[in-house]
Amino acid sequence: MSNSWGSPIPKRFNYFPLIWLVYLIYPAVSLADEPLRDMLIGYAVLALFIASYLRSFWYERGRLVFATVNMILTGYFCILFSNPGFLTMNFFSTAMLSMLVSTRQFWSGMGFLICTSAIALWISGSHTGAAEWVNILPPLIVLFVFPFFLRMFQNTRNLKSELNVAHEEIARLSKNEERQRIARDLHDTLGHTLSLITLKSELAEKLVLKKPEQAIQEVKDIQATSRAALKQVRELVSGMNALSIQGELNNTKAILEAAGIRISVSGEPQKLGAPPLVQNILGLCLREAINNVVKHSGADTCSILLGEDTHKITLTVTDNGTGAELGRPEGVSSGRGLLGMKERLELIQGTLIYSSIPGKGTTLSVKVPKVVKNQQLGGVS
Repeated sequence: MSNSWGSPIPKRFNYFPLIWLVYLIYPAVSLADEPLRDMLIGYAVLALFIASYLRSFWYERGRLVFATVNMILTGYFCILFSNPGFLTMNFFSTAMLSMLVSTRQFWSGMGFLICTSAIALWISGSHTGAAEWVNILPPLIVLFVFPFFLRMFQNTRNLKSELNVAHEEIARLSKNEERQRIARDLHDTLGHTLSLITLKSELAEKLVLKKPEQAIQEVKDIQATSRAALKQVRELVSGMNALSIQGELNNTKAILEAAGIRISVSGEPQKLGAPPLVQNILGLCLREAINNVVKHSGADTCSILLGEDTHKITLTVTDNGTGAELGRPEGVSSGRGLLGMKERLELIQGTLIYSSIPGKGTTLSVKVPKVVKNQQLGGVS
């Protein structure tokens, strides 16, 4: 249906309002008993009523105006036949009022309905007997309650539709978050392991002629590391790759030694009083920090400090490498690794401080509170 008059209704409702025209049989039959002139005028008014009703049902624009026209025409029938029972024709108008989007328009329409009904009752009901009023009053009461029930039903349907849209949006955002989680895990987990394999393979290549036995040992380490990488992939897919600071420190020592970087560790990770979620995220942050030291720093010494007090846990990784490039703002990194760290730390209200000075090395410090809200996020990986 064309939308030149406003937003059209769904196609499934195109013929729905025609069904209710059957209730206009009573005024149509009543007009047949009137004089010819009054009958022709009455049928013309009835046709205008039907056209206004269909127009207001099918299109949103001008709905209040056409509903108001119908109220006036209903009053005309009441006065023409001196019968207040014709006010039941306003059921068509109240149905239109319930479909109004604007609450202000709805109350305006209800006010006009009350006024026109009161005038029609006052003029046409002067000769109505008590017995007739008994039959007229119940439908009139329903008439004024009807639009509120219809509007309540309409609002419920709209809320249900909005809720469905919200559920779809939540599902979409959840998928995006899961994609980001997988991207972070691939970068943090496999990137770290593949770096270790690369270092050991380069070392084995150098030793194969000079020290073949040590080269063979390095190849065996590569095989063990590749099996560990396969296990990590399986754990990543299943979402069960929980880490601990102690376990990650052991891996860190292995990769730094393979890269020829001396390591010093301060703190007691085995006594760290952190829940699994914090252990997991700190372990991933340590993994990413060491990965950056090996791949980008050019350092020969790396120190790791793990501290804990009554309020927070601190993890600091410092190297004596080349630091940031000249012209690069201090403490700023556009790398995917640091961005992934920040995203993870946000889950546990943690903070990341990164500083790198050319020629003096880099320091990365992570701080997380000991009391973490939303512990149900413990399955984050």
